[in-house]
Amino acid sequence: MDAKEKNNVKDAVVAGAGPSNPKPAPGPGPAAPAPAPTISAAQMISNDRKTLPEQARQYLGAHLLANPSHALNEQLFRSCHSFKPITLTFTNLRANSKAFLSLQPGQEAIWSDGGESERLVGLSFSSRVDPVIYVRNFLINAREMYLQTYKDCNEIQVNLYLRTDQHGVKGKVDLPPGASVTLQSSNDRSTVIGLSSFAIDLE
Repeated sequence: MDAKEKNNVKDAVVAGAGPSNPKPAPGPGPAAPAPAPTISAAQMISNDRKTLPEQARQYLGAHLLANPSHALNEQLFRSCHSFKPITLTFTNLRANSKAFLSLQPGQEAIWSDGGESERLVGLSFSSRVDPVIYVRNFLINAREMYLQTYKDCNEIQVNLYLRTDQHGVKGKVDLPPGASVTLQSSNDRSTVIGLSSFAIDLE
């Protein structure tokens, strides 16, 4: 076998290779998936609303019409970026007690757990005297707060924020007999009992 034949044998060892069928060069890896578009909370709510049946959408619409503060709440949520910390300390709540706390209509303020970009603490519960926080239900919306216990509580502290540009806010409480709530801001403190109104400075 001469040198020419030896070269032909070596060329044949590479399966599928040759001038008519060149071996493909390794290409780049699979492309990284495009990042998912950021969807705001308002867009998510709007998208979810579209999936509801007509009767459910009418029910939600009636609820918004019945809430005279809805437009103001929405405006504050979109345009106000000032978050002022406040601590609510409920004391002497008996078992199965219900406590209500709300902001007065027309107040340009809403309850908040803080803004994402401000790195705020959020909403938290604590107690300096009870080993366990005996909360059965806690509901909060823009202007109202509802707290229910399932066992006697000496103290429940709720830390959160008011989203407002106002220097102070007004509201009312509805507490069971013997209970009280203390509202404390960075420079003011007010304690109320029973069915009462309150006013507290935030700055």
